[in-house]
Amino acid sequence: MQKDIPFVIPANAETLEIVPEIINYSINTPYISLFFEGMDEKPSIMLQNNLSSMVYTNLRSGDYKFHIAVLDSKGRNIIEESVYVITKTYRIFDNPWFMFYIVGVAMLAIIWLTWFITSSIQGRLAEKQRSEMEAIKRQVEMGNQTIFSIANAVEARDKRTGRHSFRVAHYAVLIARELGFSEEEQAQIYRTGLLHDIGKIGVPDSILNKPSRLSDEEYEIMKTHTTIGGEIMKGFTLIPHVDEGARFHHERYDGTGYPNGLKGEEIPLNARIIGIADAFDAMTANRVYRNALDMDFVKEELKRSAGTQFDPGLVKIMLSLLEDGRLNVEKTKEESANQK
Repeated sequence: MQKDIPFVIPANAETLEIVPEIINYSINTPYISLFFEGMDEKPSIMLQNNLSSMVYTNLRSGDYKFHIAVLDSKGRNIIEESVYVITKTYRIFDNPWFMFYIVGVAMLAIIWLTWFITSSIQGRLAEKQRSEMEAIKRQVEMGNQTIFSIANAVEARDKRTGRHSFRVAHYAVLIARELGFSEEEQAQIYRTGLLHDIGKIGVPDSILNKPSRLSDEEYEIMKTHTTIGGEIMKGFTLIPHVDEGARFHHERYDGTGYPNGLKGEEIPLNARIIGIADAFDAMTANRVYRNALDMDFVKEELKRSAGTQFDPGLVKIMLSLLEDGRLNVEKTKEESANQK
């Protein structure tokens, strides 16, 4: 990199590796300070002999500055410093307004679709019912495609979870089927699973894609995705009770969850189903900060959390699905990766 010319990296770059180098003509080994402004909380100070590459992931689009400085013999004061500008280019969906635009257009399309279906059914004569029903099926398919588009838009913002909503939707359907849900009810819980994290569009990228543990303040902001999602889905009649899945999927069976601290069966059943499916996928999927947990550990965690975090009846169903192979995590991961 040259100091006077910004170093440009493409928008689709996932990882940046910086290999610092100091040319030293003296016999002394100086202290070196390295600081990536915008990513590091504080400079890293080390002897020149200990210099190594620095790897950064989940860089947001924008401008950054990398500082490299030679310090005095005590490693305190800067003797000489160089600053390099690094620019990551923008993609259209990196702009905050783009996600609100996508959701706004999708919501208007679904509202219009719901009105059109209702008015079509009421306004047609009996002899035209067959053709109308075919039209309705096509429109419902359009509605499904819109829901998939919204889910894909949410997934595009959260780089850490990789098709998380699609896997949660699949696990939720398996549980609902064991509870005796009808095919229509299973379809509704599937769509609810796809949209349960829609509130994340209101969470800043710096928190949503942070590669390390969130601070207490950042975690409080992250928790607001439940209320944001509930408000977005409120009054959305195409999927009954979808707002409950978005708002209450982080409630806990013992009443210590959020946002409302609901307890036991106060928590709507669809939210209890989404909640255990969501937590199960969080444990069994790879994340930026850790790999998927061992399945034996996951099973023990489910048992330990029965009656505290999860509905005990749903834990039994989940364990049964795992034991007889009806819930296959690797197969679900593969299928969700190919789903559009």
